[in-house]
Amino acid sequence: MALVRQFLLQALVIAVPFLLQGCGTSDDSQPSKARKASEVVNVPGWPDVKGKFPLSFGIKAGSLVYASGMQGMDMKTMKLVEGGVQEETKQILKNLGELLQAAGSSMQQVTLCSVSLVNITRDFKDMNQAYSSFWPAAPPARVAVQVAALAGNASVEIQCTAALDGKNRTTVQVPGFPDLAAKGFPLSWATKVDGMLYLSGAQGMDMATGKVVSGGVQAETTQALQNLEKVLQAASSNAGRVVACSVSLTNMSDFSEMNQAYQAFWPKSPELGGLPSRVCVEVSALAGTGKVEIQCTAAGTDVPHGEVPSVVKVPGWPEMKGFPFSAGAKVDGIAFISGNQGVDMKTSKLVQGGAGPETTQTLKDIQEAVKASGTGLQEVVACEVSLRDMKDFAAVNKAYSSFWPHEPPSRVAVQVGALARGAAVEIRCLAALSAAMGGMEITV
Repeated sequence: MALVRQFLLQALVIAVPFLLQGCGTSDDSQPSKARKASEVVNVPGWPDVKGKFPLSFGIKAGSLVYASGMQGMDMKTMKLVEGGVQEETKQILKNLGELLQAAGSSMQQVTLCSVSLVNITRDFKDMNQAYSSFWPAAPPARVAVQVAALAGNASVEIQCTAALDGKNRTTVQVPGFPDLAAKGFPLSWATKVDGMLYLSGAQGMDMATGKVVSGGVQAETTQALQNLEKVLQAASSNAGRVVACSVSLTNMSDFSEMNQAYQAFWPKSPELGGLPSRVCVEVSALAGTGKVEIQCTAAGTDVPHGEVPSVVKVPGWPEMKGFPFSAGAKVDGIAFISGNQGVDMKTSKLVQGGAGPETTQTLKDIQEAVKASGTGLQEVVACEVSLRDMKDFAAVNKAYSSFWPHEPPSRVAVQVGALARGAAVEIRCLAALSAAMGGMEITV
């Protein structure tokens, strides 16, 4: 899959490596206000890390709970459990169960998980064995990739979202597609909640042969998107209603070729009104031999109240030539903001000074995109932070921590192999719209 973007937390974060920390934010002179369309999840007995680390264990908004990335930490001792990837995976998912219970959800309501492994060749099978025991039936959608490293000595880190109890969470069956769970891959092609679809990561595999298509990254990208399209069709949706995609490449030198195939795929007149939001990073490896994996989120045609997804356009921003995505997209009470780098939108160039200044500019850009969506940074529910070098984590953390002085969003942060433009950092965020009830945006 491809919803996979990841990093490590260094010495100063090793005190609590059970989370891959959260996002930062607004303006020092404009501290965030209390959340109204979203809510922080507090877990009884768990430590309060907000004073040291700008993240929340989980955030509730609309139909979902957004959990931070977790490592296999015993929450009583704050230490990584022993026993390797299987025991770590079990501990992570045990912790997730406690978080979801505190949020009014459960493991059976998990919609999508992103798994980061430090050695996918060695640990993928063992991780799957432990992971599958938590979902003997109807597992969530999933993406799994290898990252350069994780904080401390962890073998695995997992970030998930889940539907609240009472929401009808179903899995999607695709005619002609194999049952992956029966083949040792504990995931569903997609899950569906309130008309929203959360798809598993897809590689360029010919479903008739079970092999990755030949022809390189362009052919693989086209095939991966065609596979995703079949999942969408099976779930009463289509490519024109996709609101967000995550692209994982094993080599960023393939970025241009991937983009050519990616841009050519989307319908000319999508219901969305433009291309989906997107984030793209280089990962160390994917499961199997593929060069690219893509994970998407989409609105079904049965979204409550007949809501149609729409792109977010930011006033004054230039057209990003060569980058086939929109600044953001919104539907069902959530704005999906594309991965942003530290680009000065007046010059379309990365700011100078390295990771710290890039992080500040990145979050200023995100602030503009969130505002254009009709909400504010105080309603950001989840952030994915991708670092090119974990040595920059302290500088990144310092720059972004002022953006959320109170009630920070959930977060996952990992070190990736490379980012487009040679950037030091890229951040993608999701934000709750002003007031969301029953999947419908309401003005209050």
